[in-house]
Amino acid sequence: MAVGSRRTLTLVGAVVVAALAGLVLLKYVNGVEQRAAQADALVDVAVAAGPIPAGIASDAAIDAGRITMAKRPQQDVPQNAVRRLADIQGQQAALDLSGGEILTTAMFEADSVAESSNTNEITPGHVAVSVQLDEAASLGGLIEVGDKVNVFALVDCAAAGGDSGGVAPVVPTGPCQVNASGGTPLSSRPARALFQSVKVIAVGDRFGQPVAAAQPGDAAAADPSETTLPPGNERLFTFELVPAEAALLLSIPPGNLYLTLNPAGYQPAPIPFITDIPSLPGEAGVSSDSDEVPSGTGGQ
Repeated sequence: MAVGSRRTLTLVGAVVVAALAGLVLLKYVNGVEQRAAQADALVDVAVAAGPIPAGIASDAAIDAGRITMAKRPQQDVPQNAVRRLADIQGQQAALDLSGGEILTTAMFEADSVAESSNTNEITPGHVAVSVQLDEAASLGGLIEVGDKVNVFALVDCAAAGGDSGGVAPVVPTGPCQVNASGGTPLSSRPARALFQSVKVIAVGDRFGQPVAAAQPGDAAAADPSETTLPPGNERLFTFELVPAEAALLLSIPPGNLYLTLNPAGYQPAPIPFITDIPSLPGEAGVSSDSDEVPSGTGGQ
């Protein structure tokens, strides 16, 4: 009787073990099948539907249909994949894409990166143009970024039939009208108002901020690259002009240019071109005290 009972218990134990093993195997197989199903499941991701060059705005690429949403197997989707078009709107492509790629956030850069270009500092319809002027012509460092200046040009003139000293005139002799009224010529290089109220958008090599000369004791004093005064005490000024005005400015030798700094509220007004010696204010007893002149009189 005891032997039969042991056999029965052994048989029952074997059946239980086999059942447990079967359950474990079934669970394992189900897990494998579930993971395989999940890997094969299709998910929505952003893809490059066509070539996308670096620098193109994501909004423009979306509008052109170069960036679209598509379904891809979960196993093929990177962890940082773009799941919504809204996630990259307002950005730009950081690299060239040939098309067909699953887009990731690393493929795009924020506006703050794109806006670092100096072209964003220029008003539409204008260009930036630079000239190098010495301290006397540029008010010895008083002019800063954002100031408005008038630009005067000294024109090399010669009387009709006279000699200009072998120097080619900056402008034709005719418009100079030196001694046209029969009076005494004021100068062989009279000044003419080239431009009024020109915006200074850079001083030195930086947009948006002036680069002041280093002061004694400053940490930057040991590095000459941190000053706006290159050899010869000259400074580089960048102005904002329409293209035709920029071409005119570049036709004048920098040594013939002088700047005047405009006050707040300055309004351009005609500045006569004086060729003959006029009645001089000092000789006429006229005061040039700025405290006696009403503010906001512009070029008058």
